Amino acid sequence: MVNLAFWQLRRLDEKRTFNAKVTTRSEMPVEDIGRVTGAIAGAEDFTPLAFDWRRVTVKGTYHFEKAVRVVNRSQDGTAGYDQVVPLLTDDYGWVIVNRGFIPLSIDVEETLPPDPVTVAGYLRVSQQRGALGAVDSTDAGNKDFQRFDIPLIGKQLGGTVFPMYVQLFTESPATIVQWPAPVSFPELSEGPHKSYAFQWFFFSLVALSAWGVVIRRKWRAGEPATSQTPA
Repeated sequence: MVNLAFWQLRRLDEKRTFNAKVTTRSEMPVEDIGRVTGAIAGAEDFTPLAFDWRRVTVKGTYHFEKAVRVVNRSQDGTAGYDQVVPLLTDDYGWVIVNRGFIPLSIDVEETLPPDPVTVAGYLRVSQQRGALGAVDSTDAGNKDFQRFDIPLIGKQLGGTVFPMYVQLFTESPATIVQWPAPVSFPELSEGPHKSYAFQWFFFSLVALSAWGVVIRRKWRAGEPATSQTPA
């Protein structure tokens, strides 16, 4: 239980670090993707984690015939998927764009923005499968993915693929449609980790106190009877 308490405190520290990173980077000026990263797509010294949640713009042409879906998403308590469309740029090759969330219950009538389009969004890192995560198909025609696996999605595109994807919040010229809706910004709260840690510490003290009471009772029960001297 003590280990669980310290685990919750570590989770709290990780959450605070994440919140600080997202807050700091998302408040930086919105700049061209090349100026922000200072790197050309495919450069060996490019470190995606250093730019996660930076706000950027990138100009190019959408190729909706190559669009895919990242499934098993939810937003505001609604199940759905994220619409992922490759953007072909002059300087960075393909840039994969998460245009936003679409509920499963909605039959979207595609409204395409004019070409070329300037996308503004957050730079996000490629996602990898965990030990128990669902396995994505590697078939060339696969349109449904479990995560934003840039190398896997990029195999269908050919050519250079930028090593991060852009989570859109606006595009210009804009299309006035309800769906896809921009993906919600993460909630930057500390969560219940501190209270959970206190609970585990409290349970530990209760267990230790109960153990002491049991040992004392066992010890007293094993004491020999006190001899009595007759009056």
